Amino acid sequence: MSDGLLPSVSPSRTIRIDRELPPEARAWGRIVDLTPLEPGDLLLFRPVDPRSDKLSLRIIEAQGKILPARHAQWTHAAVYLGDDEHICEANFKVPGAPNGVNVRSVFCYCDGKHAIRARRPRNMDSKSRLRIAIGALTNLGSRYSFEQILAFSGAVRSTRGFWKSFQRIPRSQTQAFVCSTLYQDAYNFAFQGAGIRLGTRCTPAHLSASGDFEDNEPPLQWLQIE
Repeated sequence: MSDGLLPSVSPSRTIRIDRELPPEARAWGRIVDLTPLEPGDLLLFRPVDPRSDKLSLRIIEAQGKILPARHAQWTHAAVYLGDDEHICEANFKVPGAPNGVNVRSVFCYCDGKHAIRARRPRNMDSKSRLRIAIGALTNLGSRYSFEQILAFSGAVRSTRGFWKSFQRIPRSQTQAFVCSTLYQDAYNFAFQGAGIRLGTRCTPAHLSASGDFEDNEPPLQWLQIE
């Protein structure tokens, strides 16, 4: 099971980019090569040092109650849109963006502090995977689900463990998302259309461990910005 593309990995080649890039990427001097990816692929992120982010550390602790560390280490998920830069994600407290579902540059995570991993849905052709990207975009502007974050946090303290703390998302919360339930919903959209949405709760660790993705992961490499 992959630990993802680590910042310590040497760039495979250099690239000249004249367009505007997120300041994080410009400052670090590298971006991830997205050439192997296709629309609808899953991107997973984690801080290399989880102690640097208290929320990430709590997510890892909660996920570690139900899944092995190799899966629990992943703290954020996003849908790749296929244009060599952008992802659709559910996030909050992002400078310049409202809380909720947004489109953002994946290069914001190219800061020397995050590992990145890609997974491709199993048994889907390119058009079906494109529907995952479309499904994610149908949720643009949906609010961030702080209720689910509180439930995740509560599971850390619960003696019942993470999964037994809750089973299904209340109907009132099915149009609010955290990063992983956004991908889950988009995946369901690709198979079943807009009439069927969220089911059981899903975390980045569940996506990491899921058998619904191909065993051979799209290879990721760093590109050095000239």
